[in-house]
Amino acid sequence: MIRTLTLALLAAPLATASAQTVQKCCGTSNSTFLLGNLGTAPHTQSLYLPGDLTNAVAGEITRLYYRYGTTGVANGNTLGDLLVRMGQTTATAFTGGNTFFTGLDTVLQLATFDIAPGTAGDWFVIPMQTPFPFDPAQTLIVDIHFTNSTTTNFGCYGTANNDRKLYSLSPTDITGNTTSTTWQDIGFDVNTSTGLEEAGALRTIVFPVPTEGELMVQVDNGPATAVEVLDLHGRSLPVTALAQPGAPVRLDVAALPAGLYLVRVRSEDGRTGQARWIKR
Repeated sequence: MIRTLTLALLAAPLATASAQTVQKCCGTSNSTFLLGNLGTAPHTQSLYLPGDLTNAVAGEITRLYYRYGTTGVANGNTLGDLLVRMGQTTATAFTGGNTFFTGLDTVLQLATFDIAPGTAGDWFVIPMQTPFPFDPAQTLIVDIHFTNSTTTNFGCYGTANNDRKLYSLSPTDITGNTTSTTWQDIGFDVNTSTGLEEAGALRTIVFPVPTEGELMVQVDNGPATAVEVLDLHGRSLPVTALAQPGAPVRLDVAALPAGLYLVRVRSEDGRTGQARWIKR
């Protein structure tokens, strides 16, 4: 069934034009060793292999997303001197198991960065100042460092760290520690624009894919005022939609059987868009 959404909620700034959300998702292991812990792990470097990511396409990474964990998230966090660097490699592991990759590109450098209070399992965004050219056939390196953290127990969700993440105190360290048990989930928007837009289409992004209980719907060239979930026979399904200012629309799909579905969005002027997704 279609749930009508107010224009203001979906008109808030979202991703850049022609963006597609890429993800490594979804774990339930909480760790402060990414965007919280200051005394042990203010510097992390994580690897994401091509096989780790869904919806991966070539283009420019414009935004990073991480998932709120279970500790400190109700307080949010303010990071001081946040530095985010990225790179790519054909390697599938750290050299010697503990050597940081160097020669990375700086994509974000801010004196302070605020992470709003949130709820475990939800996504929050870190916009890039400089887009990073992404090749889905290569391993992505994401390197993060900060010098201050107001919520040192701020946690992010992830899965087991199977030699995919190092941590240390300084961004200039040559080697890092491998004992962090959690390798954080990640999402990112890829701008695939060629300068040509499809006439009349609403660009619709859904994540996480696959999902079990909640599906996020993002329209990046809206506004859209209605969201509908369909089965592959085109039948509309009863799904509740929740919209909040500045955030993707959240659909409760927990009651749907496992399988392949469509999300369709519509604007007041008659434009539509859709995306496929999988219920696990």
